[in-house]
Amino acid sequence: MNLGQTAMTNAANLSFFMVNLSHYFLVQFRQDNPGAGIVDLKAYCRGFRYVREMLKILPEPPEPILLAEIFAKLTSFGRIHNASTALEPS
Repeated sequence: MNLGQTAMTNAANLSFFMVNLSHYFLVQFRQDNPGAGIVDLKAYCRGFRYVREMLKILPEPPEPILLAEIFAKLTSFGRIHNASTALEPS
């Protein structure tokens, strides 16, 4: 496979950009979830998207407390470190 210099430069720049962007989001994510890693951030984002898509299907939005529980549960699937949420029982 032949790749030109421009294609390689673009790929390297995109890679560096993605690393910087994920680091920025990870710093913010760790404020609420200390000890979380990149896999935890990916799982949270994936779960957040699933919840948004699920809410589009429902005929009417659920109650706010139920909605918060749904977000807490679905965004914690696939995480390595436990989510620190106030809604979970002790």
